[in-house]
Amino acid sequence: MKKEKVIPIDSLDLVDLYIRVSTTEQALEGYSVAEQEHRLRQYCAAMGHRIHKVHIDAGFSGASLDRPGIKETIKDVQKHLIRRVIVWKLDRLSRSQKDTLIMLEDVFLENGCDFISMMESFDTSTSFGRAIVGILAAFAQLERENIKERTMMGRQARLAKGHYNGSRPPLGYSFIPGSNDLQVDPYQAAIVREIFKLFLSGISINAIARKMEEKYPTVRTWNNTMIRRTLKNPVYIGKVNDNGILRDGIHEPLISEIDFQMANAILVHNSKIKKQSCRSRSLLTGLLYCGDCGARMHPRRIARGYPLRRYVCYSVSRTSKSMIKSDHCTNRLHPYTQEELEQIIIDEIKKLAADEDYISEVIRNSSAEAPADDTELFQERIEELNRQTDKLLNLYQIGAIELDQIQERLAALKQERESLTAAMKESQTKTDINMDHLKIMSYASAFQVALESGDPEYTNSIIRLLIDKIVVLNEDIEIHWTFC
Repeated sequence: MKKEKVIPIDSLDLVDLYIRVSTTEQALEGYSVAEQEHRLRQYCAAMGHRIHKVHIDAGFSGASLDRPGIKETIKDVQKHLIRRVIVWKLDRLSRSQKDTLIMLEDVFLENGCDFISMMESFDTSTSFGRAIVGILAAFAQLERENIKERTMMGRQARLAKGHYNGSRPPLGYSFIPGSNDLQVDPYQAAIVREIFKLFLSGISINAIARKMEEKYPTVRTWNNTMIRRTLKNPVYIGKVNDNGILRDGIHEPLISEIDFQMANAILVHNSKIKKQSCRSRSLLTGLLYCGDCGARMHPRRIARGYPLRRYVCYSVSRTSKSMIKSDHCTNRLHPYTQEELEQIIIDEIKKLAADEDYISEVIRNSSAEAPADDTELFQERIEELNRQTDKLLNLYQIGAIELDQIQERLAALKQERESLTAAMKESQTKTDINMDHLKIMSYASAFQVALESGDPEYTNSIIRLLIDKIVVLNEDIEIHWTFC
């Protein structure tokens, strides 16, 4: 038999008043703390209730019970210090149906405490009042969902029009008073431009973070993540991010698009080569491809105990099964040692730094040799592979050929189709960086400085801004420049 709760005699007419208001409600709907308290005190005076405490949650949402005021109210109920809890409206207690019912059943009624909502004119001392609470709680939750939906729709509409929608302005901006629209903060904007300038000059993210901490310790908490987030934030080129879609913003950009693209290209390249190029003795690791089978090339000793090394195709060296592209690669005869091949590439980059006419010639030759549309060529070959596959399957279905006779051919067609699909996707998503001649010459000059400084990370970052890949077939070397 359930033990009845013992209510102290002196608490029989004591009540707690609970008041909650969010900033939006106070501003738009007049649910101010003072207004609620005034009305509740008038109600208690009319009904002869003595007020024990007034618990207030100002600026808190009703979506959860994680509020200091409601927690203190619950403590008073559980200690049997009061007989009633009174609110102005039900949704002041909670906008969650589940939380409302839990409070009603497991807190108030469990401890012999009644709950009264003044505006809805009911209390839980009657069975009808308890039923009404459940119904109204459902409507309170419905209103909460509607508010959430309206908020989301408003956010999407603002983004579509180019308005910034964050709760805090990014570095370099402040909010225009009375709105969430951005205006340039001249002091912070200069810091953002300095970060991009340092990064594009070859300074590492670690070094930039240390420098910012020394110069501007009170502006932000500086670390690698902060610097990287700044470099990747499209707001600095006048964009707003709408669930992955970049839209033109109405705010003023701080960085040119070319500098932003360059910075992010360096970040992408650094990420790809972090485990191999920066720790490798090879200048060209990750850039070299076999002109026969398409596999990557890597440096290996010419013979055991022999100091010289050559770049060798993985299909020839067979040191990594996952990197092998063919069992019959013929690219075995190129005469260049590692040092000689790297010097050839270095000399080509030096020409870019010294001769603007040479840059024009490179671009002109590359344009003449490039296929009209790589994507179209990929698609044509994939369609041809699909036709061959369909033909083999049709022959099998009509009984003209056995399955074991075509399985090997089907597997080969599938492997080629998957390789082409991956290559087409890589071609379509590759960052398109358009550089003018002066920009090309400046990066070529920076490469020479990096090479002389002996900084492998800086050197690898710069060379990958200029070269997309290098194809080697025996004695032939073909450089694919990023600006062509």
